[in-house]
Amino acid sequence: MAAVTSMLMYMLSSCYKNKEDIEALPKVSFRNDVVPIVVAGGCGCHNNGSATREVQFSHADTIFYDAILARVGLLQTWVNGGSHPGGGVIDLSENQRTIIKRWIDEGGKDDGGGCIVSGRITYNANILPIYTTTCKASSCHEGLSVKLDYPRMVADKNILITMMNSGGSSGHLGPILSLSTCTTSTFLEWINQGQPQQ
Repeated sequence: MAAVTSMLMYMLSSCYKNKEDIEALPKVSFRNDVVPIVVAGGCGCHNNGSATREVQFSHADTIFYDAILARVGLLQTWVNGGSHPGGGVIDLSENQRTIIKRWIDEGGKDDGGGCIVSGRITYNANILPIYTTTCKASSCHEGLSVKLDYPRMVADKNILITMMNSGGSSGHLGPILSLSTCTTSTFLEWINQGQPQQ
């Protein structure tokens, strides 16, 4: 009996001392856990395609990841006892607050949209995909606003520089934008390389 007790004591005393096991716990996913919270439910004002006062987080099949990522500070205040940044009685469930808190505590990163800007940057390979997924929607470009093709973007180089250097807070002729450093760095490097098309 003493041997069994000794063995149990040894096993219990060695539990959860392995740092690698703790570090291997799954992290909150921006794409799979956070985005669904802010593109549904109480956040519907940000996803109705009106693009009036509310910053748009999604519309139709397009999710504006940059707009969500740029508001980590506002989300942090809200989930830590604050209120909805836009006023009103909109709130998150306790589970939603916990998910967003954990994500912020883990660094508030995008687990699917990060990038390293290097090498040759072209309109066809790098700029057009950003435009298609972030700017092109019925309430934005090619819908209520003008189509931005290659010649137009080359001609509007100075507007793009202002937008990218401000992260979208100035320069855009429509509503204020929130652009990730991945997007701004890609555009600025493309401009720096002379705006090649292909």
